[in-house]
Order: sequence, then C-alpha cells, then structure tokens
Amino acid sequence: MLIPLQAGGPRCGLHNNVQEIGLDKALEPLITHALQAVKWPLSLGENLAFAVASAEDEDKHVLHAEEIRLLSPRAARKRQLSLTLGRAAARLALRQLGFDDPPPVLRGDAGEPIWPDGISGSISHCHPWSIAVVARLSGSLAIGIDVESLDRFRDLDIIDIVCRNQEREWIRGDGDCRERLAMIFSAKEAIYKSLYPLCRRYIDFAEVELSWSPQESCFRAEVLPPEVTLSEGHLSGIPVGRHNHLIFSCSVYRAL
Repeated sequence: MLIPLQAGGPRCGLHNNVQEIGLDKALEPLITHALQAVKWPLSLGENLAFAVASAEDEDKHVLHAEEIRLLSPRAARKRQLSLTLGRAAARLALRQLGFDDPPPVLRGDAGEPIWPDGISGSISHCHPWSIAVVARLSGSLAIGIDVESLDRFRDLDIIDIVCRNQEREWIRGDGDCRERLAMIFSAKEAIYKSLYPLCRRYIDFAEVELSWSPQESCFRAEVLPPEVTLSEGHLSGIPVGRHNHLIFSCSVYRAL
C-alpha cells in the first residue's frame, strides 16, 4: 500500500547515523514522486535538495544569533533541540543549492520557516531527526513535508479529529488501522505546510478530504471550504511512504 522507501540515488549531505538506517535513500523517492505529480522540472542536486540532521550530531550544529532569539529562555529542551536540528537540516540543504554561507532561517507569524528569496522549503521533526527540503523557483512552487512516528498512533483516539467520514471508512477497511491513520495525519500536515504560504491561514484537518489512489500510490486531496482562497494551480497527489517506524509525506502546490 505504501510507497516502498528503498530507492538508491545521490547522497544528500546526511550524517553517518542517518545513512546507517537508510533514511537518506528512503526519502528521495517520496520527494521526487510528489514533484513528478505536478510535472515540475526539479532534480536533486540542481534546484532541489533535502537533508536530515540527527540529535546524535547536535554538538556539530550552531544556530545563527537571529535563530537563537527565536527561542524563549524558558523553552523546553525538546523545543530547543527541534529548532537546532531543523535549522541545521535547512542549512545543509541550502548548501547543496549553492549557498556557501546560508542565511538564518527565521520564523513567520504562524511558525513557518522564512526562506531566502527564490527558495521554497519545508521542515519537519520526529525525534531524533529533523528533515528539510528546499527548492528554487519558489514564486510558483510551494512544498510541505511531514514525518511521523507510528509510536504516536498507539490507538485511534484522534480519528474523529483528523478524519472525515470517507477517511474513517478507509482506515477501518482492510489494512493496518494505525498505519492508515498515521498516513492521513501526515498527509494533511504536509498539505497545510504547502498551502499556508499561499492562503496565509490555518487549514483544519476537517477542511481537507483525502482518498487513497492505489494505482498512483498517493492520496488525492480536495480542499473543501470556499474560504481557502488559492491562486489557480495544481496540488500534487500526496505520496506517503514508510521506513521502519517512520511515516513520511510530501505535498507540492504549483501555481499556474
């Protein structure tokens, strides 16, 4: 059911411990699959890059002074670590696009990362990893990624919050209910991240309806409320993949 995260491909500047679990090779097919769905001419190593930072390498990462100021002095240790690793992954990815000294990645009013001019990107965290994806041509392209651990979905107590009726029926059909709930949760998070830069408002779980397309190995998404105003464009199918206990999804919106 899920896209198998077992592809090879170019190294993406990841740390050794990430390479050992295969996470670098695992993410590439998901990201490229989402981009192919909108027929966007991006290729890894040229105008598209992703990177993973691990908590095991925390001591190697230093935040910019402006990034440090994003944290309250009373911020919890987990929050501090997420910011450090997320910005470290972003810096690694930006270097792959030719930024010798990447600028600080600050934060907007809704907590979204603010990227350099001409760049679209997204960051996601799942301890002990943070993942960043960046792409050029941000004026007509928006990317959202999300990574979740199946350990977070030990029961189905959030199903009524996350899912619409059709989605609940799919979750309770043939298959692993916990995995399917995680897939929907992750896909909707990725969609929100890809659409927020365009509509500048929070999109609730109930405002997106997903249907799984086994032929395309992705979710098809419908954004339901008329209040969500988007420029004319195309939202990609949302591929979702699994690597060990991790669920990863990628959403791409291309303005026409």
